Amino acid sequence: MKPEGDYVTVADASDQLGVNQQRVRALLAGGDLSGRRIGRVWFIDPNSLADYRHVRQPGAGRALASATAWAALLTSFASDATDDVVAAFSIVGERRARIRALRSRDPDDWRWLARRRATVRRYDTRTAYLRRLRSEDDTIPAGVSAGVRHGLAVADEGFDAYIDPSQAARLTEQYRLRPDGGGSVTLRTINLSETEQLAVIHRRALPELVTAVDLCEDRDPRTAAAGRRLLVDLVGAAGPTTA
Repeated sequence: MKPEGDYVTVADASDQLGVNQQRVRALLAGGDLSGRRIGRVWFIDPNSLADYRHVRQPGAGRALASATAWAALLTSFASDATDDVVAAFSIVGERRARIRALRSRDPDDWRWLARRRATVRRYDTRTAYLRRLRSEDDTIPAGVSAGVRHGLAVADEGFDAYIDPSQAARLTEQYRLRPDGGGSVTLRTINLSETEQLAVIHRRALPELVTAVDLCEDRDPRTAAAGRRLLVDLVGAAGPTTA
């Protein structure tokens, strides 16, 4: 019996990593890969597999600069770029061509490629504070909070949002946020210092492509799998990669 979500078999992981199955089992035993064991059969979390490929394997490449990741995700790889986004992120010429070419990257790469776009921290807080936090006007729904707004079948029991660097200290103090890796509050501090770029993000609802990448990073395998499916659908519909 296979667990819910897009879990990967040892054989499939072996093919993806280019190693034998004994090596995959050793990575599981050593904690380099995570998964679930049902009976005598291991099923591997695809997120841990993607992370291992990028962190440990030679030639995996570096994460994108924050501004480049935002430019790609906000414009569906430069295929849907409004004038204000083009100006703020300088999406012209060779830079535009490089951003368009990112559409050809494997969907599993995006958990790594876009990680610099924000610093993600998780917290816990009282239920009363959580309700008040959800009414904050200057935060931008992200992850499961944005997924609900997009009509995706994801469970939203907490608060997940992008915030400006200037907001982090205030929100942490005002809502008595306590650092907790398993907490119900996720704050994603946007790693951009340009006022014009931050303003662009605040002026518009974030597109589904941003939400898809958020969900791919989720700790819940089913939510991460939903994000990957959405990402595959969106990347497939993004249009040609020619400049």
